[in-house]
Amino acid sequence: MAYGYYGRGAYFSVDASELQQKIALLRNVLTKDQFEKLIYRTFREVGNKSKTLIADEVILDYDVQKQWVKSQIGRFQLKSGTLGGVSCIIPVSGKKGSIGGRYHADWKRYGDLRASISLQGISVLPDKMKRQGGNPPFMAKGIAFTRRTKKRLPIVSVVGLGVPQMPLNQSKEKVSDQILEYAGNRLEHNFLFMLGTGK
Repeated sequence: MAYGYYGRGAYFSVDASELQQKIALLRNVLTKDQFEKLIYRTFREVGNKSKTLIADEVILDYDVQKQWVKSQIGRFQLKSGTLGGVSCIIPVSGKKGSIGGRYHADWKRYGDLRASISLQGISVLPDKMKRQGGNPPFMAKGIAFTRRTKKRLPIVSVVGLGVPQMPLNQSKEKVSDQILEYAGNRLEHNFLFMLGTGK
């Protein structure tokens, strides 16, 4: 059994070893059909809740709005594997947030361009944007830009993190814990419900 999500080529996998122990115990007291129904039902509920679970933790670490985070998280996908295994894949996509647009930014003394990306501290942009042409950043109408070449044009906006990177960085452990806690609670609830109703 596995939970995870794809984000622009990166894959986040939740260590579900403790949950696996519960699953192994339940497998022994249920029929094959009951067990498969239990697992599918639980993973479907986790998938439906995933946007909120991820967004709730991300906004505790990054200076972003919850609705923006949720808008970058796609609908979950359930995939069946061998021996009754099921995986829940949560696709995460979206462009990186612009400095001065998505992320508040301003100039400080000595010419530093600073942005509020992580809630743990202000980020200071480098003197030269090496990945975007190697020129210094500058502000225009409140948005940070840099020049692609030594010429006046073209210019491109300077960006910070996108949602796909956030659960892979500061929020990773918190997101993992929340998903596992919710999955464990739903697994127990669904098991008890199945015992009471037989379905």
